[in-house]
Amino acid sequence: MEKSGSRRLAKLLSTASAAALLLSACGSASSTASSSSSASGAASGGSVTYAFGPNYFKWILPIPNEVSWTQYQQAVEYSLWAPLYETGAGSSPTVNEAVSIAEPPVFSNNNTTVTVKLKPGWTWSNGQPVTTNDVKFFFQLFDANKTSVASYVPGNFPDNITSVDYPNSSEFVIHLNGSYSQQWVADNELTNIIPLPTYEWDRTSMTGPVGNNAATPAGAKAVFNFLTKQSETLSTYSTNPLWKAIDGAWSMTAYDPTTSRVVLTANPKYTGPQKPHLHQVIIQSFASDAAEVDALRSGTLDYGFLPYSEYLGLKGYFQSNGYTVAPWIPDFVEWGVVNYTGPYAALDSQLYIRQALQHLINQPLYIKTVLHGIGVQTYGPVPNSPGSPFISPQEKTDPYPYSVSSARQLLTSHGWQPNSSGVMTCQSPGTGASQCGQGISAGQQLVLSLLYVNTSPTLTAEVQAFQTAAQSAGISITFNPQSTTSVYTLGGLCPTSAPCNWAIKLFPNWLWNYGDLGTFPSGGQEWATGNYWGGGYSSPTADALIKATHTQSGTAALFTYENYISKQVAALWFPTWATQISVVKNTLKGWQPQQVFGFPNWSNWTVS
Repeated sequence: MEKSGSRRLAKLLSTASAAALLLSACGSASSTASSSSSASGAASGGSVTYAFGPNYFKWILPIPNEVSWTQYQQAVEYSLWAPLYETGAGSSPTVNEAVSIAEPPVFSNNNTTVTVKLKPGWTWSNGQPVTTNDVKFFFQLFDANKTSVASYVPGNFPDNITSVDYPNSSEFVIHLNGSYSQQWVADNELTNIIPLPTYEWDRTSMTGPVGNNAATPAGAKAVFNFLTKQSETLSTYSTNPLWKAIDGAWSMTAYDPTTSRVVLTANPKYTGPQKPHLHQVIIQSFASDAAEVDALRSGTLDYGFLPYSEYLGLKGYFQSNGYTVAPWIPDFVEWGVVNYTGPYAALDSQLYIRQALQHLINQPLYIKTVLHGIGVQTYGPVPNSPGSPFISPQEKTDPYPYSVSSARQLLTSHGWQPNSSGVMTCQSPGTGASQCGQGISAGQQLVLSLLYVNTSPTLTAEVQAFQTAAQSAGISITFNPQSTTSVYTLGGLCPTSAPCNWAIKLFPNWLWNYGDLGTFPSGGQEWATGNYWGGGYSSPTADALIKATHTQSGTAALFTYENYISKQVAALWFPTWATQISVVKNTLKGWQPQQVFGFPNWSNWTVS
């Protein structure tokens, strides 16, 4: 469905109309209506129906694995289990300290020691207080099972923690293996921590004893395996006592494993600061855009979305029938993953080839046509969000603007010439400055396979335009369209054999969003050696620059890192879409601003 992307996923429906629109470079329409979402005059209680895409919520354990790490999963998980520090304060890409479980961290000993104090009053659903024992339990599980956690990057959290002390039930002290930037630790390390209900989860079976099972690495593995198995049993999500042990504002009272329909009910035992105004939120998934739009038309959805392909035709209809139509502009980045470890690695590893490919991505045209003006040009790894303090001056401008002639010149100056079919062929193999590069043989053609999600008319339009431009430059792009699930399965590092026979991989909308487990865009999870989401990108220079963002205060190191990744074309930069084009009943209040990291804040909503 054409609602939004994800770090890994997207929801889209395929048609040919958007492709025709882009290829013919038709005109654009931009922006949308907005309305006040003030809660004044709104009644308390009530129920709201919210639209997700198809089959999105299928993982309840709030420790992300590589198959389920999306903001849709976390939106529900964090409603049940509150993270230590909540990321995103309305439209601000910062930690929301006011609603977090812990006080702001205190640094000492030249930033090698971090003291965290839990706020009083937070309790679990059985009435027991949330304590540092629940934080300790989280660390035990994470430490022993880190290679199974999607957010883990070697050398980062928790590898840079030498020990953790727990002097009392409300305070814990982290000892780091060096001096680090306070902002990076606070915004990207501590945001990983989620207190977990030790009293219910520290077990290896539903009938076994509870407590101290995770005290050893072997025991923590057994506990984690048990919890993982329980999370894989979708049919018990709303009944399993494990998932009733919560400290969040909402409780899951119904779940359909076939349709992914979720019913969240306000947790009457919630003691945190964001007590819900609503009684229930019903989260619906839809198998197609048409089904979701039909539900909007029928009035059964309070908060839905329009696919880009339907935006121009339906915006006016909904605005004149009691709805607000508003893009949800995220702090996200869209890129095409480049495969540095698969059979196309010799080609993909050449900087000049990546530069040539970037010259063939016509971002202004994509935004003007199929995105209808609702998109942000992306030139590097940090979101190009208006007013962002993290975007460097260099990354605000395009280092490789659209130019077929520039792309051809890069190729011919490195030993490539077109054959009789117009496809560039290596005429000068070798590693010299004017040669094709390591691993490229004489006579090899410049043919690249593009794996992409086939259910989006907007994405189809973009890749077809990209293919046409590439052909003009002598690069043959072959398409491998697949379902979202199939493309998602191939994410991250690849083996050197099938099914990883792709050079570029592209999801609809956006690939990476800051805010799932961090707000400071320092790039470790994306581009450091050992990353999962950068296609196997590995550079000693990039590693050093990323490390500097972890240790140096301010933005100078951050700007140096992002400028390098941008110019290196570590991935192919595509324009970032809106998270979604929201369609919201005017009777629903409190939903604006739409949260910067894509998490709907249901607790703020009211109906009038």
